[in-house]
Amino acid sequence: MKVLITGITGFIGSELARKLLKDGDFEIAGLLRTSSNQKRVDAIDDIINNIRVFYANFNDHHAIRNVIKTFRPNYILHIGAQTAVRDSFEMPHEFNETNYLGTINLIHAALEVADFKKFIFASTMEVYGFQKARKPFREDLPLNPGSPYAASKAACEHYLRMANQAFGLPYLISRACNTYGRKHNSGYIVEHIITSMLDRKKVYIGTPKAVRDLMHVDDHVNAYVTLLKSNVVNETFNFGTGSGLTMLELANIIKKRLGYKDKIIARFPSWYLFRPLAEEYLSIDSLKAKKILGWEPRISLDKGLISTIAYWKKVKK
Repeated sequence: MKVLITGITGFIGSELARKLLKDGDFEIAGLLRTSSNQKRVDAIDDIINNIRVFYANFNDHHAIRNVIKTFRPNYILHIGAQTAVRDSFEMPHEFNETNYLGTINLIHAALEVADFKKFIFASTMEVYGFQKARKPFREDLPLNPGSPYAASKAACEHYLRMANQAFGLPYLISRACNTYGRKHNSGYIVEHIITSMLDRKKVYIGTPKAVRDLMHVDDHVNAYVTLLKSNVVNETFNFGTGSGLTMLELANIIKKRLGYKDKIIARFPSWYLFRPLAEEYLSIDSLKAKKILGWEPRISLDKGLISTIAYWKKVKK
């Protein structure tokens, strides 16, 4: 069976490709932006000779259609996207062109594949946005996205359901929580705190009281593998731990592990991009995934932080 992974040079995409190659059951292709720089390609340098690589931009309908027509995947794991939430407030049109229009282009290209099995879409817990209840969100809650990024993902979900009803496209939607364990990007919260403390820099926490659900990359990759191998279609699943903690609590846990002596600064630095909205609570309930798919997170926050800290210590040597 053939699997096309979009965003294969990214954090989750590259790890997922390695996992599927080890399984040996699939022929893997990866979709890269035409403007992908060498640093991004280096993220898959160890596997690039074992996969097929295609270059196309999501908003180029003809290029996307040509990739799908050439490779003819049975499955699409659509993970590629513009994902930096704070940047989406500054570039809402670019985020929607990439995320929403790009997904539409992939959907309609997939509809032309005769033996197409499943379109697996990487949504996000961000689509829940602002909710009244401060308890882990379940899949049946109405969506209330709080950023252009989250709105673009919610729009994709609606389009997928329409494509299923109108054209019979089989799909699965993954709403995952914040994931950590990055090896090539220190710009996200867990990696940012770790690398800043290792470098003895000041640590700013712009939303110290914000509660987030954090999941290790291995559990996230396992979620996609589970979706791919399951017989389930046309469903939406949360993937997370349900164990929310504040960002200040997270910073203090890492501070203790690293022996960081400076005070954590509970505000954004002056140079930080303005973000008009930030949800106070985002955490998700994954009971549906456990009941239907048999999936549940296996790596505790403590264990995950130990491995992530060890990796960045090695990098910083």
